[in-house]
Amino acid sequence: MGNIIRLNESDANNEWLVMSNQGTDCFLDLLVSAADSMEKTVNQEELVSFLKDRKDINDIAPGTAGFDIVEMPWHSETLKEDVSFLIGLTEKAGSESCFEKLPYDADKGIVLPWLKQFAMLVGQIVAGSER
Repeated sequence: MGNIIRLNESDANNEWLVMSNQGTDCFLDLLVSAADSMEKTVNQEELVSFLKDRKDINDIAPGTAGFDIVEMPWHSETLKEDVSFLIGLTEKAGSESCFEKLPYDADKGIVLPWLKQFAMLVGQIVAGSER
């Protein structure tokens, strides 16, 4: 059983991120590793903590770590800045330096498109709030 990350429950399933449990581990490892060296506000720390929690959940109960991005701990006062932070985080997570920190070899051809798709979905949070 794998994990699904989507914008929300009504999101078109062709935009979902569908990952194996190992893929989910790698995806979250890269995001968390990238965040370690970035300055974060309290709200951004909460977003990273949410991702760390999903990683822990996947370690304990594989196949149950999927989530809807709208359920992340967003704050309306800092939404644009936090979305920008998370998009920047996905870009950094795709860097060679983050891949080199992994204790295993990861297939960039698989993981990099996931990071791009995640950034695109995260960006939709701001677009949705401006309607």
